[in-house]
Amino acid sequence: MGHAAEYAMCFKRIGNTKTATYRSNYPFCSGREQQRMWGTSQGDRTLTGAEAALVRKSVGHLRDMITAGLDLDEPHRSEVDVFDRLQPTQQLSVLHEVAHGLLDPQTSIMELTAVREGTVHTIYREIFSLVEIEIDLSQHREIDFDFQESPDGREPAFNTTTKLAHQIRATIVSAWHELTQPITEWNPSGLIPEERHPHSVPEIDSTNLELWSSTIEFLANQVLWDRDFEMEPFFADLDPAKVADIKLYMGIQENYFSSPAPDANSADYQRLDRELVALTRNLKV
Repeated sequence: MGHAAEYAMCFKRIGNTKTATYRSNYPFCSGREQQRMWGTSQGDRTLTGAEAALVRKSVGHLRDMITAGLDLDEPHRSEVDVFDRLQPTQQLSVLHEVAHGLLDPQTSIMELTAVREGTVHTIYREIFSLVEIEIDLSQHREIDFDFQESPDGREPAFNTTTKLAHQIRATIVSAWHELTQPITEWNPSGLIPEERHPHSVPEIDSTNLELWSSTIEFLANQVLWDRDFEMEPFFADLDPAKVADIKLYMGIQENYFSSPAPDANSADYQRLDRELVALTRNLKV
């Protein structure tokens, strides 16, 4: 039995929602109580390949923006309200938490809260910002592009022959193709239902921001279940007596909005920053 199939038996999802729980009925599952994946809309998984490379690039850029904003006393704004309301130290802390949850297979699965899912959305919003920057630079500089596959075919090889002109867009295209390929191995929810992905993907030299936005939104939807994190103002305006019933109907946990973001003191902030840099550069600390 393959490793993925064993996990399928060890951690059976009770219900098909982001608030679902797990149970184990098999003796060989002993000691596996802590599943090490992220609870995505497409099953519990750790991102790999071009999808991981894209998120890693975005997290690195977002980290740079947060730390620069802290130094300049000008907080970075992502246009994701639940993330923008946080202090820079909180932003870095929750980014560290979420990035490890998405990219590090040794990180135990986390409860999905508004702050964490808002941070995921911020990461994908930042990808669009990188596309805007890349297009702007490519229109003002003549840069040749020579994209190379990595030897194992799993992740784009970013080296001196991979020019900056289309790097981000090429990775988006690679991630799209990976996620829309037929899946032959065990897959809990399936990544390829026809209605879940666009019928085409932009060419890597496309400057159509609307097409890139919709493609990035598709990629984000392979991780996010919904946009519940945007609904806190809606609930704030409701009769408190009705809120619990509406949350139950919508499958939103009681503490989804109230769970606080992690924060870091000065010493922890430096450590988290080092670990985040190492993760985005695929290094060991």
